[in-house]
Amino acid sequence: MEKRVLLAVTLSIVVILLYPVILARINPDLVKQPKQIQPITRQEVIEKKIDVKTKEAAFKNALPENAVSFIASTDKYDLDITNIGGSVSKIVVKDAKRKSNIALVKHAIYNTGFLAVDGKGIFSTISSQSFTIQQDKTTVSLETNRIKIEKNIGFLENRYGIDTVINITNKTSDIQDALFDITTGSNISKDELYEARYIELAIQYKDGTSKKLTGNKLLDPNRLYKDNIDWIALKNKYYAIIAKPGFNAKGVFTKNSSGEPVVGFIAEEDKILPGETKSYKIDFYIGPMEIKELEKMDPGFSKVLNFGFLTSISLILLGILQFFYSILHNYGAAILLLTVCINLFLYPLTFKSMKSMQKLQELQPLMEKIRQENKDNPNKLNKEIMELYRRYKVNPMSGCLPMVLQMPVFIALYNTLSRSVELKNAGFLWIKDLSMPDAFFRLGSNIPFLGNSINLLPILMIGAMILQQKMSQMSAGNSSQTEQQKLMANIMPVLFGFIFYSLPSGLVLYWLTSTLVTSSMQFFMYRRR
Repeated sequence: MEKRVLLAVTLSIVVILLYPVILARINPDLVKQPKQIQPITRQEVIEKKIDVKTKEAAFKNALPENAVSFIASTDKYDLDITNIGGSVSKIVVKDAKRKSNIALVKHAIYNTGFLAVDGKGIFSTISSQSFTIQQDKTTVSLETNRIKIEKNIGFLENRYGIDTVINITNKTSDIQDALFDITTGSNISKDELYEARYIELAIQYKDGTSKKLTGNKLLDPNRLYKDNIDWIALKNKYYAIIAKPGFNAKGVFTKNSSGEPVVGFIAEEDKILPGETKSYKIDFYIGPMEIKELEKMDPGFSKVLNFGFLTSISLILLGILQFFYSILHNYGAAILLLTVCINLFLYPLTFKSMKSMQKLQELQPLMEKIRQENKDNPNKLNKEIMELYRRYKVNPMSGCLPMVLQMPVFIALYNTLSRSVELKNAGFLWIKDLSMPDAFFRLGSNIPFLGNSINLLPILMIGAMILQQKMSQMSAGNSSQTEQQKLMANIMPVLFGFIFYSLPSGLVLYWLTSTLVTSSMQFFMYRRR
């Protein structure tokens, strides 16, 4: 049995050590080091391994010499509007609650630009032609002898919302086929820690069905023909670009532009008559994935929040967390209170599990005696042990069942704390950002397995887990089973500390608090014996 335990521990360590290597081969973007927070600078679209000055020059060279840009600024956004293609090349979200400006979209030019129109026939090369930027800096227009296009951008007050209208006029004397796409999102930021894994396209249809594309499927060229679209969203870990069409879009397209996803609507009308003008209205939400902000624009936009297969439980926990924050005005304190409440709610299951484990520990001497007497007869050994369980009315699985029943809550809370924008830049004690490791002490350089900082919370968590394991063994004897438990007790906290070391501090704070609360329950239960 000891060999099996050692083998299990060894395999766990090997998997943990090899996981980053395997992940890097599958998707290198997932293991990139997070970028340091710096002033926003222009960066080159294709080449990535060059310095900032080279990036800025290369980005400018990617546009023709007559390229002109204007910044349309409000209390919520800075939009960099370029005349080439008449699109938005950069979107900065002013997130006042988190006291940060987020460059959500950068270097989106030509057919990857926000609101770029690109297609066939009279729409070919439109995304690379020079538009006229009007004096209001929110209207751009292009007029040739074949087509006239006017794009208007309107900002909504006190909301992360943008209203856009694209008017297209057929100036020819012939009926024209309307075969074009409208880009609604591209080059979305992935500067946060492990943010690339969260980039996703969500499509919501009016019939209640939905579709999601991630990873390579999102980068693959796709033309998903299905109308009745309610909205589409390109999102990363904390922010989303949601586009709701005011016309009957025929579908959604995705494509790859130098490793960045580009998405938008397929706006294929049957025909545009000579002199006819058709309007394509799109309402946008561009901002943090925060329920209250999302519902200000559209109640249905809250569906963009996705916490995995336990989203419904996660949303309940998030609502409770926000309620505690409204009282305490600190998300760290709110996490502490939420953790205590969850442990109290699950106390009956936890108590039943502890009692069952205690009974099993009390039977250890008898079980060891049976093992010694029947070590050469496995069938009789199993029969005698099962008889022992029946005689003392002990179910060996009853200690595990309550833990299994608690797992959905734990998983839902894990997803809530690791993906909630509310924790971004939220401080607590020495922690400056609960969405990042706590960084108690900064190091001068990177150290293997530690990075560039000493994170205190995981170290405290290891100590709390060791304490909890020691308390679990208070009533155990010196049987071989107990020795195996001691071996696992010494190794598992270190493994958990290694796993949690680089996770968001809000999540580690929850686990540490939960461990301390559970240990306290064990202590008082043992004192009552």
